[in-house]
Amino acid sequence: MASPLPSTESLSELQEMSELRDLDLALGRQIRERRVRAGLSLKELAAKTDLSPSFLSQLERGLARPRITSLHRVARMLGTTAQALLSLEETKPYSLVRRGDPRDVDHDIDKASGIARSLVRDARSLTALEFRGLPKSFGPYYEHPGEELLVVIEGVIEKDIDGEIIEMRAGDCVCYDGRVPHRSRRVGDEEAVTLLVTVREDSRGG
Repeated sequence: MASPLPSTESLSELQEMSELRDLDLALGRQIRERRVRAGLSLKELAAKTDLSPSFLSQLERGLARPRITSLHRVARMLGTTAQALLSLEETKPYSLVRRGDPRDVDHDIDKASGIARSLVRDARSLTALEFRGLPKSFGPYYEHPGEELLVVIEGVIEKDIDGEIIEMRAGDCVCYDGRVPHRSRRVGDEEAVTLLVTVREDSRGG
């Protein structure tokens, strides 16, 4: 006697289980690849996240599913976000932004500072912004954690770092602690283009 065909509900449940399994495996791959890239062992990541090495091992093999709070802790220690870890897209060891990609104006950047184009798409331990349209007058000071490197690509600017005014031209660069008050302005009518790289404070060794 032939076995009865599975019902539509059973097929739907099997498909859902298969999709969840794929999600678990994809999440595990993301975590392992980022952990290895960060140079962390399972024990080191466990110590930083208050999770056990055995649980993290199961997580990387798709055999365990974390709580969202645990996932946020893991993501933060790996320099990314929970949303990025849950993405099914293939993880690449680089972030590529083409010249014609649209410019992103970050909400936490004053529009008076000009147009900011994000040059790092993935959530990493640094941010890189290309600024155009700097105003000719100084705006408010900025202060934030992390170190910054500013490079002038085109034009002439003045960088005010804690009250000291530094004139900078194309090819000049300056590095400073982001917690020191700082701001920039354009000098002359020529457009100024700058590259600003910020390294997160928690990503520095020491």
